[in-house]
Amino acid sequence: MRKYILVSILGGWMMQSPLQAEVVETFSDSVTVRDAVTQTINITQIQTKYIPPALSLERKSLRIINMQGAVGLPKGEWEMFIQHRFGTFGTGAYNWYGLDQSYMRIGLDAGLSERLTVGVSRSSMNKIADGYFKYQFKGKATASPKKDGDSKSEVTAAWYSNVSINTQARASISPEPFYYSNRLRFVNTIIISKNINDRLLIALTPSLVHVNLVDLANESNDIAVMGAYGRMKLSDRYAVTAEIQKPFLSKMPSPSGASKSVNIPTDPYMALGFEIYTAKHVFQLSVSNAQSMNESYYMTQNNGSFEPSNLRFGFNIVRRW
Repeated sequence: MRKYILVSILGGWMMQSPLQAEVVETFSDSVTVRDAVTQTINITQIQTKYIPPALSLERKSLRIINMQGAVGLPKGEWEMFIQHRFGTFGTGAYNWYGLDQSYMRIGLDAGLSERLTVGVSRSSMNKIADGYFKYQFKGKATASPKKDGDSKSEVTAAWYSNVSINTQARASISPEPFYYSNRLRFVNTIIISKNINDRLLIALTPSLVHVNLVDLANESNDIAVMGAYGRMKLSDRYAVTAEIQKPFLSKMPSPSGASKSVNIPTDPYMALGFEIYTAKHVFQLSVSNAQSMNESYYMTQNNGSFEPSNLRFGFNIVRRW
């Protein structure tokens, strides 16, 4: 009872006091501050949620699984990637279905201009070091300001050129006489891609591979390869991918004018992948019939059939800044 009487007296005094306006103003300010704090909390919650990058299906990462996409890095940006490929599932539980057998590739890419990207890498398999450049000569060089950056009608095309060096001991490459050129392989690819809609991207990748060292005198050093890849977006954070490549000409002309044979593998290189996008990384999980991650090898060698016992798990970790 005393509490209520004290509140009434205090209230009456405030009604008569010149401090009334000041108290009301202070109360009003406190409401404004409360609203401002609430808005700040809401904004903070929005900012901490995942916001996917405004990039098209071609610009999520430079690589699909093993194959290069048609676009490069924006000028001044860098991309670091780590790839792992394991043994076949058919090796059984004793080898953890291939996880005991691992090869790794690590590399760094840089955008020199809006259309020119270069990169270097090193693979533990065959101790391959390689370098490349990719020049996008058709299509928008930067992401579109439209939602997701997708352009349904635009065709994107690029020229990709790679040189790889086998750095193993000389005896592991060829008998004497040994020439340094025996270590080299070259890949030149035209990549042509198109967004079918805002969820599906497909591409064709005709390539010419040149191998300096072949096993037989009548074997061609040049190998024509046809390939394709696709990416289907499931959501802003997930996508599925697929790749396929195979030599398609059994004869190729030589510098002397003679036609030489090409060893065409029975089965094409094939891979299926699942991508996870985060604010700073791309994680690419895959199964494929190839253990090599270098283009001049998995594109031309016999990788075996695309059946469960011959498939192997792999993953890529990509970080762009």
